[in-house]
Amino acid sequence: MSREEVRRRRVLIVTSLFPSNLSPGHAPFNRRQFVALAKMADVEVVSVVPRRLGDSMVRGLLKTETIESLPVVHKRYLSVRGLPSLNAVLMVAGLLPGLARQVRERRYEVLLGSYAYPEGCAVVLLGRILKLPVVVKCHGSDLDRVTQHHLVRRQLQWLLPQARAVVTVSEHLAARARELGVRGDRVHVVYNGIDRQRFRPMSQSEARRRLSLPLDRDVVLFMGHLEEHKGVYDLIRAAAILQHQRPRATVVFVGAGPLRQAVQGAAADDARGRTAIRLSDPVPHDEVPFWMAAADVVCLPSWNEGMPNVIREAHACGRPVVATRVGGIPEAVHSAALGILVPPRQPEALAEALAQQLERPPVDPEALARLGSIPTWEQSAKNVYDVLDRAIRDR
Repeated sequence: MSREEVRRRRVLIVTSLFPSNLSPGHAPFNRRQFVALAKMADVEVVSVVPRRLGDSMVRGLLKTETIESLPVVHKRYLSVRGLPSLNAVLMVAGLLPGLARQVRERRYEVLLGSYAYPEGCAVVLLGRILKLPVVVKCHGSDLDRVTQHHLVRRQLQWLLPQARAVVTVSEHLAARARELGVRGDRVHVVYNGIDRQRFRPMSQSEARRRLSLPLDRDVVLFMGHLEEHKGVYDLIRAAAILQHQRPRATVVFVGAGPLRQAVQGAAADDARGRTAIRLSDPVPHDEVPFWMAAADVVCLPSWNEGMPNVIREAHACGRPVVATRVGGIPEAVHSAALGILVPPRQPEALAEALAQQLERPPVDPEALARLGSIPTWEQSAKNVYDVLDRAIRDR
């Protein structure tokens, strides 16, 4: 084996999807994958944060920090509200001086932009200036929702095909990348992983006691950001319908977001006997497995998704899901034993599917977890490393 093959690759990652001292729970999927990647390569993360004109400066953000032995630099870039099509160019302008110095001093071999826009487009432009190969990782909304903006889509059609490789977290997103002009042989599907030591089947009754959840009710769990495109309103309406079919069912929302007050209002109705909803504060990622174990079914009624980790984590914990048939979700729910899929934005269908899933005989959690066939973070990171290594070799 040659020296070229044994030495560690040097990778610089640019992304807005990474935790910070102000948001330690942000984007745990990237944290897990990149920490695992750092065991195979020398990795540094540039975490980009928009600075919008007219907004007050967010104070307290560290310039640098170390997250699980991974060096992270937080960089702000100017963003003009209402003009998202300028973000990639503005990001290049904000990052270029510092990145040029980093590349020169630390001799990075490849740039990885994690999120197609603006990070991916910006990194393609930076790669041309710095003469480095570029890989872009796409997550979901960056190819599903962001592309609905005409000028942003045009930039993606121009720049994304210039990346040496594009990594997507589902086959659905791989098709989206090809629609934007990326050559098929440059698109690589790499599923996100899970931490099998944390996400595994465990006692439902013990989890409920730990979380002070009733032992004698059906529990439907929503775990995630409380916003409209996650189908929060749909699930609130479905909960009211479900109460008539399954009076002992409770829908538990765990998370924060712009619709938190709406969920609080629905939970207040629960106290008056008109619905069956409970709201919990966001929890650290290490606590999520206990909520999964406490549930009878995990629900994700999103309008669009890439490959949501909440579904993979539910399956790893041995819990079925009721979710919408969008994005990469059908790739995860590929068997009736793993759950039921419904069209998005249809609360009546959602309620019927929840009632149907709750009426099914329970599947052995260990068997369900095996059926999910989900990679570990180490396996997922190794697949990303192989794409990066090939991009370096093919430069």
